[in-house]
Amino acid sequence: MRRRIFISILVVIALVTLGSFGQLYAEKSFLWKVESDKGSSYLLGSIHLLKKEHYPLRQVIEDAFADSDTMLVEANLSDPEAMKVGMQLLQKGMYQGEETLKGNISEKTYQLAREKLKEMGLDIEHYKKFKPWMAAMTILNIQLVKLGFNPNYGIDMYFMNKAAGEKEILELEGIEFQLKLFENFSKEESEKFFLSSVLEADQLGKEMDKMVNAWVKGEVETLERLLTENVDKYPELKDLYKKIADDRNVGMVDKIDNYLRQGKRCFVVVGAAHMVGKKGIVQLLKDKGYTVTQL
Repeated sequence: MRRRIFISILVVIALVTLGSFGQLYAEKSFLWKVESDKGSSYLLGSIHLLKKEHYPLRQVIEDAFADSDTMLVEANLSDPEAMKVGMQLLQKGMYQGEETLKGNISEKTYQLAREKLKEMGLDIEHYKKFKPWMAAMTILNIQLVKLGFNPNYGIDMYFMNKAAGEKEILELEGIEFQLKLFENFSKEESEKFFLSSVLEADQLGKEMDKMVNAWVKGEVETLERLLTENVDKYPELKDLYKKIADDRNVGMVDKIDNYLRQGKRCFVVVGAAHMVGKKGIVQLLKDKGYTVTQL
């Protein structure tokens, strides 16, 4: 079960508590200051879906945003053109003609998914024209929304809304890039992602709570452990992890480096999963000679 949860959680926090949230913060947050002879900028690891009670954010995060003139994001969903994103996702994630979900996965996977969805009060027939990855993302989103998580409360969207009309917003990837990431899954990877998402959907809340708690407390090592503890144990996850996290980190760091060299004071908001580990954005920027300090 744990290895299945790993894949879905990685997608949720790599792709956007109760009471007075400010009182629950530890000394540090999931925020880093990046310094060089060109000036300083900030990196904020994001959780793409959060709850209303996760606000207000810690003041040091708000101050970092205020101290920046440019916001860098994975994909700018606040752009007026973002209305087209839904249509792009719908078109790319749906089968045309006679093709169906059932015809693109094994009979065993189909039956397992059908029974599990039935337990959840969902009918697999509703997803008959969905490609496996699109069905998986839709099912995960349904479960997270049921649990109170909402992309409108995600860190990315919160700061993109604040930046609109105030700061320049630049993309590190863009929605087309991210869609192609899923489209380029092999048939085996796509089926594995679909089945794992369905089978672990009822455990998603517990795992998300652990991730969010680590994020709140700035516990980088804890989040890294939660994300990667099963990669070595289950070699079949390594290629998928590399595609979803490591490969993207290299491209994003190259763009971040380019903007920092231009002297921009950047506020970089990228999924928290991209910040941690030896191949994470924090370490890759250190390797390029930047001084990176957690705040």
